[in-house]
Amino acid sequence: MTISVWFDGDETLWDRRGFMLTGLLEQGARAGGRSDEREPELFADVLPTMVGLSETGTVNLIDYAPMPEGHECLLPPFKARVDGPHAPSNAAPELHTTENHLNWIETLDRIESVVAETGKPVDHIVLISNNVAAFDLAAERGWLTVWLNRDRVANLSDVMPSAEIHSLLDLPEVLEAIEEARAAVADLDPEPTAPA
Repeated sequence: MTISVWFDGDETLWDRRGFMLTGLLEQGARAGGRSDEREPELFADVLPTMVGLSETGTVNLIDYAPMPEGHECLLPPFKARVDGPHAPSNAAPELHTTENHLNWIETLDRIESVVAETGKPVDHIVLISNNVAAFDLAAERGWLTVWLNRDRVANLSDVMPSAEIHSLLDLPEVLEAIEEARAAVADLDPEPTAPA
């Protein structure tokens, strides 16, 4: 199984409780930030998971903001990055219900373009996020969606992910289970044979 895995933003990777990641070092310096406020750290499950994923596919990032200076070296290089769904759009309003909805459509379009440009076949595109907001849009494209629910909160929305995990270490097993389930369904529902 070849996969293209996309991590949604910084909060799937960085533990930034008590501190905003965007402009962390600069903001602290300008505002005279307290010296006891810690810098964000990678969650302990990130590196082992990324190394494993890179053996079966590509690891990519939906990028919302530059990482704090000096933190890039902590992660394996991402195969690709696309901008996060923030910028205003000029696309037709009938294509979306909210600005955020439209921005997500464009972000997913960019991801599909990046994947297509590689020229290599991909079995699955996987969107991993700590927020289920874009999962319905991703599912419409046939993507797998994995909710990284570290805090084990209830999903009060109508959006159902392909899977829910509480640690990235669970991701390889979940992806394998999804693949086995899809293969089993395909075996039960074979493609019709063409008439002679």
